[in-house]
Amino acid sequence: VSGLATIVGTSSTAFLATTAGLAVIAATFGAVGGGLAGYKVSKLVGSIDEFEFVRLKEDPSVALTIVVDGLSKSDKKKSNCWSVMSYSEEQYLLKYETKHLVRFSSAVSDLLKETAVALAADEIVKYTIFSALATSLAWPVTLMSLTSVIDNPWSVCMKRSKAVGIHLSSVLLKKIHGDRPVTLVGYGLGARVIFFCLLDMVTKHKPEQYSGIVENAVLCGAVTSQPLVWRKLCDAVSGKLANGYSSNDWVLSFLYKTTRVTSAVAGIRAVDLTDRKLVNVDLSSVISGHSDYLTKMGDVLKIFGMGS
Repeated sequence: VSGLATIVGTSSTAFLATTAGLAVIAATFGAVGGGLAGYKVSKLVGSIDEFEFVRLKEDPSVALTIVVDGLSKSDKKKSNCWSVMSYSEEQYLLKYETKHLVRFSSAVSDLLKETAVALAADEIVKYTIFSALATSLAWPVTLMSLTSVIDNPWSVCMKRSKAVGIHLSSVLLKKIHGDRPVTLVGYGLGARVIFFCLLDMVTKHKPEQYSGIVENAVLCGAVTSQPLVWRKLCDAVSGKLANGYSSNDWVLSFLYKTTRVTSAVAGIRAVDLTDRKLVNVDLSSVISGHSDYLTKMGDVLKIFGMGS
């Protein structure tokens, strides 16, 4: 982890925030300020209802960071789980499908409450530690009966996050942000957005089209851990591709179990792939459950060397 911190540390200097520095950035790399901040889907794009970039940090930089949430408590408040982000002086939050994220987040909360009651009733002896569920092959019948609590919100968000990821790919390929490298960071459904963004780049476009656009990508609580797929994702980044996982995240495992995904989930284990670009980071000491990403992302960012 300490090695990763030196890779994704601070990327800009004080000079670049000055008027002279801003002029250098604009002349050399293009779009400063108005690019992503001014981008918003003005009409429906496929199954996407909402897609826009919200500026989190004002200072223009030679590199920028886009963060993507996977949970949301409110459709009115801006996410503050990224407030300690210190990597790059120009940062944006990709705001997407908020009403569906809020509905999904509420369903996760309900699932946790219902699970606690159900397991306390007749399964607590078998599962005294919730984290044991994350790697369980035989899920409690009582728990599987609760799929109705989460099934629809999760299915909707799965489809829409994939569509959002593909659209993000098209936006980055158009270089609306200028010729500047981008670092992508996301958790849960946000990691799924980034996953399909990178996958779209490498499977539908030529290397000369996407090469150099994405510098680093950090996916926490991500989808499949299939090595062949992650090898493709590595081709989409010029720097590092990080898989942040927690063996405690039984909710993530359960969610994919309900959709009959047979492949192993990257968000609860390391990706078994040897590639100089890939870094597996165990977040189990910080993330005790999927909902923790919403409240403890600051601690996660510090582990990656991206938080102050």
